[in-house]
Formats: sequence, structure tokens, C-alpha cells
Amino acid sequence: MKLRLGIVADEISRDFAAAVCIGKRLGLGRYEVRNLMSGRAPLCDPSEIAAVEATAEREGVRITALSPGLFKFTDDAATFAREMSEVYPRAAELAHRWDLPGLIVFGFHKKGATEANASSIPSDNPPAEVVDWLAAAGERAHADRLELMIEPEPICWADTGRVTAELIRRAGVKSIRINYDPGNVAWLENRDPLDEFAAVEPWIANVHVKDLRPLTQGAGKPEWVPAGQGMIDYRVLFRELRRIGYDGPVSLEPHMDGSEETTRACVEAVERLWGEAG
Repeated sequence: MKLRLGIVADEISRDFAAAVCIGKRLGLGRYEVRNLMSGRAPLCDPSEIAAVEATAEREGVRITALSPGLFKFTDDAATFAREMSEVYPRAAELAHRWDLPGLIVFGFHKKGATEANASSIPSDNPPAEVVDWLAAAGERAHADRLELMIEPEPICWADTGRVTAELIRRAGVKSIRINYDPGNVAWLENRDPLDEFAAVEPWIANVHVKDLRPLTQGAGKPEWVPAGQGMIDYRVLFRELRRIGYDGPVSLEPHMDGSEETTRACVEAVERLWGEAG
């Protein structure tokens, strides 16, 4: 199975053209759009969206995902309503324009959660309104012929793959999937989380790759490293993805310095580990 490796563009640069320039030198032809120079897409200067599209066409690269930040900091009904009326429609329009299957979203903010204390706030009993909001958003996406791909995130109720899968089951909407990011789960749990793969396997529609060392200085000071140099056994993850026949996007999200040298190290690490997984 061929690896279709890409990268979250702003992990190199918020200037999309600059990110593509470096990425193409490293053999990357697939890019996720998140933060641009003037803000997070789609709430950014429209001229930047036009520039992204022009760059993608000129350079012959593909946009594989859009992450507008939906629901990452949403913890009340008013915020949810505002995001669904102001952010979601513009993001959905871009998803259709770019021929994307859907949007990367998050699983609603745990009140009071920060990166430093998220692990101390249990997520096994989310408020009923969280399930209701997810179901409503999923139904809206289904009507728009789109999927919502939830990225597990420490500060959110959907903070692990297991919890995310259970939220999807409770929402009961077919248009909700998972953007699986074991690096975020490892950040929360300070361990390799791949024992949850069976729980997330049916829902995976997108994959993010990052790695980190054990949290010796606490969750507020993670030390991000190329895949294979941290606590996650990416050989196992890639082997499992190959076993289930996953052929969707695999995107680097290193959370490192964005330099060409560092990005090259991340690309080479994933390519090597993917090969070894075979």
C-alpha cells in the first residue's frame, strides 16, 4: 500500500506558497489548510484563500483537508450556535470548492481545561448537550454531503480515540468520523495510546502524525520529536492502518520549528517507519 504523505501547511509556514515551496523540495504534494497569514481559514482575508487556490493549481499540489477550528473552544450553546451560523457555512463552501470529503473539527471544550491540566478533567461523562451539539452538527454536515472528522484533543471532551468513538456512537449520525492523532492522545495520557486502535478503527478518515517524549516537565511543556523518537510505536500504527486497508491522507503535524531541515527529518522518519511496517 502506497503512503500518501502530506503535511499541515502552517507547520512549515502560514504563508501557503512558502510552505509548498519547501514541501515540494521534500517530495510533499498534499497539504492541509489551517492557519494562514491573516487568520484561520475560512475566517481570513478572502485574498489569501484565492492565493491558496492559485498556488495549489500552479504547483500541482492537492489540498486534502481543512481545519477551521470548529468546536475546539466551544463550551456553551451560544458559542455553538455562532460557530454553526458564522464559521461552518464558510468552511463547508470551501470543502465543496476544494472537493474535500469534509472538515476536521474538535470535540467541544472541557470547561476550565488547559493544555497543562487537561488530564485532570475526566472525559468519560460528557454533558448531554455535547452529544446533542455533535448530533446537530453531524446532521447539518450530512445534509451538506460532508463528513465531520473529530480530532482528539486534550482540552476537549473528545480527548482520546476511545472517548471520540463513544461520542460518535451516542450522536448516532453516520457523517461523523475521526481524524486520528495518536500524538494528541499520548500528550494527554503520557503513554503510547495504540491499545485504543480497535476502538477507533471503524471511524478513521484522516490521520495526523506527531510524536513526543515522555512528559518529564508536565503536559504544559511537551517535547515534540520526529516519529519514532518519542513514546508512540508508529510501526504498530502503520501496520494496523495497512491491515485495515486505510488509503486516506496521512499528514505530518510535527509541532516543531517548521524549518526545512526539521521537516525533512519528519518526512524521512515516517517514510522509513511506513516501509518497516510492511
